[in-house]
Amino acid sequence: MSICLKPYNDDETEALIAFLAGETWPYHGIATLTESNVREQVAQGRYYSSDEKKTFWILNDEDTKLGLLRVFDLQDPTPMFDIRISSKYRGQGIGLQAVKLLVEYVFTKHDDKIRLEGHTRVDNYAMRKTFHNAGFVKEAVHRLSWPSEDGKLHDSIGYAILREDWAENKTTPINWDDFPF
Repeated sequence: MSICLKPYNDDETEALIAFLAGETWPYHGIATLTESNVREQVAQGRYYSSDEKKTFWILNDEDTKLGLLRVFDLQDPTPMFDIRISSKYRGQGIGLQAVKLLVEYVFTKHDDKIRLEGHTRVDNYAMRKTFHNAGFVKEAVHRLSWPSEDGKLHDSIGYAILREDWAENKTTPINWDDFPF
């Protein structure tokens, strides 16, 4: 299945609310968003696009909304992103395609961006695999930093891709043994 990224428009609020409140997001801080939660986020400007952030629908060839992708901190040389795939489309490679499209978007539309980063819970193996297969490198482990809805704290794993690695289709490894003990 091929996909594309389509910018979210402000007049799609009801579709956004239905999408986010109609799913469970097990690896996000709030796994079950209510309509009220999403309306509040919309009112606070979370999904509106600006110079600092962009929100995209992930669509298939029939314009079915498969997921949602947000990139933020676009005024910083190292933006970050968040992705959500509808439960019925998870495990089909859509996340990987979407992340690759986002990397291409960031590095071709924003000449000043030197890297793109994302974080996920340590137990979100699907997202960790997506990061790896999209050319991202594991850069950080933040211990007990990701709260879940049940109050439990999970480790968070940070990944990033460098512009030069993307442009040259390579992966620059991290030297984890750079400090002489």
